[in-house]
Amino acid sequence: MDVDTPWATAVAVVSSSAYLLGIASFKVAARDMEPLRGTRPVRLAAAMLTSRTWCGGAVLAVAGAALQWMALSSLTLPAAHPALLAGLAALLIFATAELGERLNRREWGCVGLTGLAALMVALSGADFGPAAGLPSPALLAALALPSLVLPLALFSAGELSPAGTHARPLTGVAYGVSAGILVGTAELALGGITLLRHTDTPLVATPYPYLLVTAAAMGIAQLQIALQRCRLVMIGIIATVTAKTYLLGTSIVLYGYGWPGQPARGFLIAGLTLSFLAIAVLPHHEISKRREEVRPQPAWPPYRERPW
Repeated sequence: MDVDTPWATAVAVVSSSAYLLGIASFKVAARDMEPLRGTRPVRLAAAMLTSRTWCGGAVLAVAGAALQWMALSSLTLPAAHPALLAGLAALLIFATAELGERLNRREWGCVGLTGLAALMVALSGADFGPAAGLPSPALLAALALPSLVLPLALFSAGELSPAGTHARPLTGVAYGVSAGILVGTAELALGGITLLRHTDTPLVATPYPYLLVTAAAMGIAQLQIALQRCRLVMIGIIATVTAKTYLLGTSIVLYGYGWPGQPARGFLIAGLTLSFLAIAVLPHHEISKRREEVRPQPAWPPYRERPW
């Protein structure tokens, strides 16, 4: 581990906070957008890129990604994992104080499980050494391709959910998991780019930058749609926990961090299990009436518009 570990940990915390506050800006921007659908990617991109609030949030998110790259240059991913979850505190404060969103007891319990999971991973992080190196193209493809296809299936399932006056509003579990896998895949590619600095291979000759751009674009698009339909606090928690858990689990396999010995291995397994449990026990439908936002949530799909 580098001697700059405390500094790198602080950078990881700031990177997470910047990224998630950028996501919060996406939520604010979503209130002034037309109803968004994944089947209209051109209109979706135009709605995002023509919004000043959204563009400001995108700058924050990109800055957070750049800081995460700096942090991972000095920290192993398992050691950085708890710090990368720390930004959820900033998201919770913004969602509750600025947007008036509230969590019920069950949802607060899931937040507590997330914190406990981060603690378990932190206890295991010191036993991880540096990554063994970059994987073979076949192994990368075996992990990356399902990571792009599965979120499309999950999101499509959410798109087909019943809508209308009598439909129960969704909390966004499927949306958050789908977007989280894509964001985690983008961060996985960012980790590969970080490891490339130890090699002489040109960046453009590797699949990592292309995987990063593809997964990030798909993840941001799904996040924007999800944020228009569901509470920021729910989408933020689900997507972040999913992304970081997926990133940690796949990186151990892909980059060869190896499993630590006991008791660190037990802490790691407990942390991963608690992260999955935190998502699994979340309610899939809103169970109480929430405070209305400035603009009501749009209905799907009956929205008549002029052709693009």
